[in-house]
Amino acid sequence: MSNTYKMPDLNSEVVRLRRQVAKQLDAARHNEQVHNRFQAIELALLSAQNFCEIATYLQGDFMETQRLGAVSLILLDSNNEIPSALCATNGEHKCPSGIMLTQDAGQIEFLHSMEQVPFLSRYRADEHQWLFKGVRDREGSIVVLPFIRREQLIGCLALFSRDPQRYEAGAATEFLQRLAAVTAICVENCLNYERLRRLSLTDALTGLANRRELEKWMNIEISRALRETLPLTCLYLDIDLFKKVNDVYGHDIGDQVLRKVAAVMLATVRTGDVVARYGGEEFVIILPGITGLIAIETAERVRCAVAETSIEITGQAPLQVSISVGLASFIPKSGSIGDSGEIAEQLLGRADQALMQAKTQGRNRVVVD
Repeated sequence: MSNTYKMPDLNSEVVRLRRQVAKQLDAARHNEQVHNRFQAIELALLSAQNFCEIATYLQGDFMETQRLGAVSLILLDSNNEIPSALCATNGEHKCPSGIMLTQDAGQIEFLHSMEQVPFLSRYRADEHQWLFKGVRDREGSIVVLPFIRREQLIGCLALFSRDPQRYEAGAATEFLQRLAAVTAICVENCLNYERLRRLSLTDALTGLANRRELEKWMNIEISRALRETLPLTCLYLDIDLFKKVNDVYGHDIGDQVLRKVAAVMLATVRTGDVVARYGGEEFVIILPGITGLIAIETAERVRCAVAETSIEITGQAPLQVSISVGLASFIPKSGSIGDSGEIAEQLLGRADQALMQAKTQGRNRVVVD
C-alpha cells in the first residue's frame, strides 16, 4: 500500500501568514498608540509647575481623552503645606476643582490594607461618593491609585468611569501603576518647589514672612481692596529698647526675644492676617478688611499680649519687653484705581511715621496716623 503525498495549499498558507502578520501589525500599531497616548499624559503631568496646573490637566484633557466621569486628586497634608502652595499660585487658599486635602491618613487607609496597590471596584455610592464631589451616578466602576514616595503614602488618584466593567477587580494595572508613579513624582516635585519657595520668603530666625514676602502680600491685599472696595490696615511694630536687651543679655537672648515676640504676634491676629519681620527688631502686620476701632483694638491686643509675655532666662529673672505700634489705614472709594506698589509704599510710610510718634511719646503704645 503506497502513501500519496499531498502538496500543501500554498495559497491558503500565504493567506494564513498574511493574516497572522496583519494581526501582529495591528497589535503593534495599537501598542504604539497606547504608548504615544501615555507618553503625552506623562509629558503633560511632568510639565505642570504647580498643583493648579496638575488639577487643570486631570480635570480637562486627561478626563476627556480617557473617557472618565470624574477624577479626584486626594493629597495627604499632615504639615499643612499645600494651602500655601495653592495661595502662591492664585492668591487664594481655595483648592481648585478636583483636588481634595486631608490631614487624616485613615481616610484612605484601605490603600494600606491592600498592600498599596491599585484598588479596582464597582462603584458603590454609599462607600465611594466621598471620593468624587458632584458625582450623582448610581453605577459605574472606580480605580484608586496610591501615591507612594520613599515608602510613604502621600495621597491617591481616584478615577470614576460610568462603565461598570471598566475597572473590574483582577484587571491588568500596569498602565495604572505607571500613571500613579508619574503623578506621585509630580506631586512631590510641587511640594519640594513650595518648600524651597517658602524658605526663600521666610525669615530664618522667626519663621515669619520676610520683607520680600511682605511686599508681595501687600500688593495682593491692596489690589483686592481696590477691586472689592475694602479697607486695609497696616501696623508697623518695633520692640522697645531692643539694643539694650542685646547689650545686657547678649545676642542669643536677643534672638530668643525676637522669636517669642514673633510667636505672640502670630498667635494674636487672625489666620488671614500677614505677619512679617521687616528687619532687625521691626515687624509689620497687614490686617485686610478692617479699619477704625477694630483695627485699633487689634493693635492694642497685640501690644498687650507682648507686654504680658515673659522670656525665661537661665539663672536670672524672667525678661519682659514692650512694643510700640504705628497704625495707618487705606480706605478705597468705590471705583477707585491706583498702583498697588505706590499705595503700599505710602501706607507703610504713614505707619512708620506713626511708629516714630509712639516712640517719642514714651513707647509701649499705639499711635494712629
